[in-house]
Amino acid sequence: MRNLKLVRAAALAIALGAAATAQAQTTPIQFSPNGTGAAGAVSVATFDWAVNSALALNGNPATGLAAGSKVTILSQASLALMTDVSGRAIGVPAGTQITFVAGFGESVASCTAPGCQSAFFVFDPTALGQNFFEIWVKTTPAAFANNLEGTGFNTTKRILFGKVNDASGNFGVGACPGGGFVALDGFNADNWPGQLTICGAGSTQIAVQVLSIDPDYFPGFTPAQVASLKAQFNTSTVVPFRQADPSRRFIGNDAGVTALDPQPVVLANNLGAVNGLTDGANHDFEFQADANQAFEQGVEVPGACRVTYGGNDRNGNIAPNSFGQSCSADKANKENCYTFGGQVGAPTANPAFGGPFGEHTHHQVAGPAGDFVFRAGTHSAPSNTRITATACKDPGACRQAEANASFKQIDFEGTGSFRTLDPVATAYLAGNAGHPVAPDSQDSRVYYFRVDMDDFGEPGNKSSPKGRDATKWANLLAADLNKPLTDPDPLMSTFGACNDFADVYQFYICKDENPCEQAQAIYAVRGFLTGGNIQLHKVIK
Repeated sequence: MRNLKLVRAAALAIALGAAATAQAQTTPIQFSPNGTGAAGAVSVATFDWAVNSALALNGNPATGLAAGSKVTILSQASLALMTDVSGRAIGVPAGTQITFVAGFGESVASCTAPGCQSAFFVFDPTALGQNFFEIWVKTTPAAFANNLEGTGFNTTKRILFGKVNDASGNFGVGACPGGGFVALDGFNADNWPGQLTICGAGSTQIAVQVLSIDPDYFPGFTPAQVASLKAQFNTSTVVPFRQADPSRRFIGNDAGVTALDPQPVVLANNLGAVNGLTDGANHDFEFQADANQAFEQGVEVPGACRVTYGGNDRNGNIAPNSFGQSCSADKANKENCYTFGGQVGAPTANPAFGGPFGEHTHHQVAGPAGDFVFRAGTHSAPSNTRITATACKDPGACRQAEANASFKQIDFEGTGSFRTLDPVATAYLAGNAGHPVAPDSQDSRVYYFRVDMDDFGEPGNKSSPKGRDATKWANLLAADLNKPLTDPDPLMSTFGACNDFADVYQFYICKDENPCEQAQAIYAVRGFLTGGNIQLHKVIK
């Protein structure tokens, strides 16, 4: 029998487990399983997820696991029940199914000889790139998830979105009953005929930084509480499967910041003849996972920030009297109008830990530059686009946002690509670039971009009526240029009070992947928001 260098390790710590480095005291939350807000809320201490499957992508490499090996974990499950602080069960309402999907990277910190029979894992945000945690609700039985097929876990309504920011775990190979290998699917009828597996067990803990919640299901949270909210998971991992069917498929990534782009399932049957047995070819490793989850308020990382945002604007918007005009108000299309959205800095902006992470989408809607979509770092964008650096500036949040953040301004840069271009945009951008510009489906070229954002309170697209001073607005925007991240931004307090201003968004694209300044950009827009919001947050550990 060949050496079982296997994935066991891979099994990795997985599926979802409670905070690897932990932490603060867990605390009950208000949860409304029917989505009726405070009126239907119950006090919940833990979510007990049903036994299901997790997959370690490349968890059984051709030469076996070793210290430093990287794997990506994909996991999914449906909610079995909840418990209150006394441990009493709270059932999921009839006709409702609540599910999670998750993905994150781990690397082997150490393993024991021979053949890495026992392995210990740590969080690795650089492992293949997937990092997401989502909770979904469906109220139509026809849409319920299918454990065996691995479908339906990321439908119909997303109620929580987050990123994994810590993990640790272990897995060890054990002897199978009777020696040799056993059937992978030992639950009821064997739905994987002929698929064998090694035997083993382990556990995993993970921490999730919550980015957004649906208040209809999680009522009563203030923005500051959401900004510091963490989900802690503790998961047992075993093979073979005895309490659930092994899933044939898994969800490969999240549905984006807006939840409007759910990812399809990915085939995951590359297990080899024996799940977990090293045989000279690269394989995945699948294992049964059983997770429970609680929430806690995290601790701020000093000097760090992240941002979530979405909005629309018209280039050069600085005049208070025209504040709020939409693209449709500019019938002559004299100015570029656009929408934007994304998040930057979660789970980390620290390059030492694989950061910065984030996703940014800019949609030029109408005007001289035509219609195009530019994106970087999203799950659907090419893998060679990403956020490469961030800078938190102007310490001291505005009063309306001070519970959420410690800064007023954030800049970030990276490389992105064009998803779509209409003929007007193609001609406009190519004329400025001096070379053809095409969608990323036709061209692998990437383009440097830079963003400068200012969070001057809530909501971001309104200033105090008394503060709409055209001179203040013009002076601030004239001074607050989209400069290199190493350059300090002018302090907002130099020009007025926070409620004198709406939030600011500035964005430009260079002709290729090399950084340029705005004067050399092929496309550039800037202005106070006409709609939407920019919200800086603390970074939580």
